[in-house]
Amino acid sequence: MSDVYPLRFTPVYKEKIWGGRSLERLFGRDLPAGKRIGESWELADLAEGASIVANGSAAGQSIATLVEQWGGGLLGRAGPTDDGRFPLLLKLLDANDILSLQVHPDRQAAAEIGPEAALKTECWYIIESRGGVIYKGVRPGVGPEQFRKAVGGDAADQVVRKIPVAAGDFHYLPAGTVHALGAGVVVAEVQTPSDTTYRVTDWGRGRQIHLERSMQCIRFDLVDSQPGAAGQTLLVTDHFTVSRRLVRRGQAARLPAGRCAAMMVLAGRGVVACGGGAEAAVAFRAGDTLLLPAALESPACQGQEDVWYLEIVLPEAPT
Repeated sequence: MSDVYPLRFTPVYKEKIWGGRSLERLFGRDLPAGKRIGESWELADLAEGASIVANGSAAGQSIATLVEQWGGGLLGRAGPTDDGRFPLLLKLLDANDILSLQVHPDRQAAAEIGPEAALKTECWYIIESRGGVIYKGVRPGVGPEQFRKAVGGDAADQVVRKIPVAAGDFHYLPAGTVHALGAGVVVAEVQTPSDTTYRVTDWGRGRQIHLERSMQCIRFDLVDSQPGAAGQTLLVTDHFTVSRRLVRRGQAARLPAGRCAAMMVLAGRGVVACGGGAEAAVAFRAGDTLLLPAALESPACQGQEDVWYLEIVLPEAPT
């Protein structure tokens, strides 16, 4: 497919009461004036936000349109979700204040809840931490009754794990993990394409709480782990594989060929080049996200500076 090329998208910004302006400071983003931006949806195919191509001949088209028109040229053997959507959601999050303590459903909980819910599993790569923490999972030995009692007594922080974080840390949050970002943390978030979120507590800010749904979703038996992680590979799941890569200035490194993949650029600048026509070379800088269609010919990352990026690869569907 000669018309396939590396894709960049227009970010979808979400104002949040806990958001800030760090994406402006860190990456030179042109954020909406006067808004506290908590989320930048870098690649999304949801009713709540859909990515629009910002470069090349497909500019102005939605990711949903490309899934339909490019098919295997985009996704390779990964395939869309059951409802035909792009099977990945990528975000940048800026927590200028603590987020609500929340949980997402796994497959079993989503099936029990019904059509309103969809599985959501995710991971965080810490881009910046200004003395920040995250909340991740219930403390060992805490069961549903003790947890519910603590939440009712505004003492949720006493039954969840509070973990200091620094830039470069990585955390896997499988569905069913109760979690929250603390203030002063900026992360790259990789997740399955769902926005189903249930709040356990909002720390007194008054937003709607979903305690019963949360209790239905929380997995009290989860053990903190990163399945399959080794070397540059941070995480291997049934939904995506996440790796951290480094390309030195003046050097080049191969990118996944024949597989649908994405790059979330953490630092540096360079070019993604591949065989093909005039659109086959796309420049990038820190803060950019690029989608690499499966049909790209010999894609490579060329560093004009030292480049650090997250490489997210979709799994191939069973034949």
